[in-house]
Amino acid sequence: MPTGKKKIILLTAGGTGGHFFPAVALAEELAKNSELEVHLSTDNRCKKYLTKDINIKSHIVDLYINLRGMINKLKIPFAIYLSLIKAFILIKKLKPGLIIGFGGYPSFPLMWVGQLLSIPTIVYEQNSFFGKSNKFFAKKAILIALAYKNTENLPTNYSDKILITGDFVRDNIKNLPEKSSFSNKPFSLLVFGGSQGAKIFSSLIPEAIKILLTKYPETNIRIVQQALEDDKERVKKAYDDLKIQSTISDFFHDIYKQYENSQLVIARSGATTIAELTQIGLPAIFIPLPSSADDHQYYNAKSLQDSNCSWYYRQEEITAEILADKLYNLINNPLIIKEASLNLLKRKTDGTKHLANTVLKIIT
Repeated sequence: MPTGKKKIILLTAGGTGGHFFPAVALAEELAKNSELEVHLSTDNRCKKYLTKDINIKSHIVDLYINLRGMINKLKIPFAIYLSLIKAFILIKKLKPGLIIGFGGYPSFPLMWVGQLLSIPTIVYEQNSFFGKSNKFFAKKAILIALAYKNTENLPTNYSDKILITGDFVRDNIKNLPEKSSFSNKPFSLLVFGGSQGAKIFSSLIPEAIKILLTKYPETNIRIVQQALEDDKERVKKAYDDLKIQSTISDFFHDIYKQYENSQLVIARSGATTIAELTQIGLPAIFIPLPSSADDHQYYNAKSLQDSNCSWYYRQEEITAEILADKLYNLINNPLIIKEASLNLLKRKTDGTKHLANTVLKIIT
């Protein structure tokens, strides 16, 4: 790349960690090039993720749409208008040569203003179902980057600008060793519900573990679990009563360390979770979030089960009894988990590097 003034790239993502963390992963990769100046815009809900280890210039352009109640619905036009004004001001200030959107309506203001001002845009879809926001901007986007080759709901007339990149994963997880052993004692189970939490896990998992230990008292297990603040004490007591080792927290900023010490995960099936587990070959029992947009978490989980990488249950179908039996089967058959791990690793990609290299060719 020729020397001179740095090329400015603006990434926009928000709403949930599932949109935010892939953007951070790409920002980290792009920032390794000294000729680029990388900026990241997010909303207030993801502001908490802007920890000190994220050394990327960040901005807040908030857009939160609440459809509950007439008053909130009346506020929507004003919220959109205000976010568009903020987006316009930010874009005029930064003068980016490229804007990359990661889906979800919080990316709407910057992507809309960017395309209105004829700034080149790229959309990235990390799920196996092409979301509404990305679909809205796909026509004018110069590139559509996809994590999944067989993405559902993808318009067929955009095939000439599709790039299959694979998953985006942050460096601190890329640096973890791949999983190799699943027969350690005690068996280490990691449970978390993503940035939106999973209140059902606070009841379902302790009940399943109680059934597991009642039916199979020889089971040796330890649990690390995310629980909402109001549920932490109750969940901890449930495991203490069962006399098993547990660590309960409302959020794990060091999730990469938890991955390193775990043999199996129970989680929602958001794209970021799947990308991170794929990176190190850590299988999971997925329980897709029923309210996920366009049911994309179901499609994510189904895609992995169809590839013998993991397992999934619909939330309305899973019971503590079913989960207890599944856990017993996996804990006592580590070769099953090992096979799933190897299948996960087969789908491992370095999507951030792939898209970053493509971006460099576009912007220079």
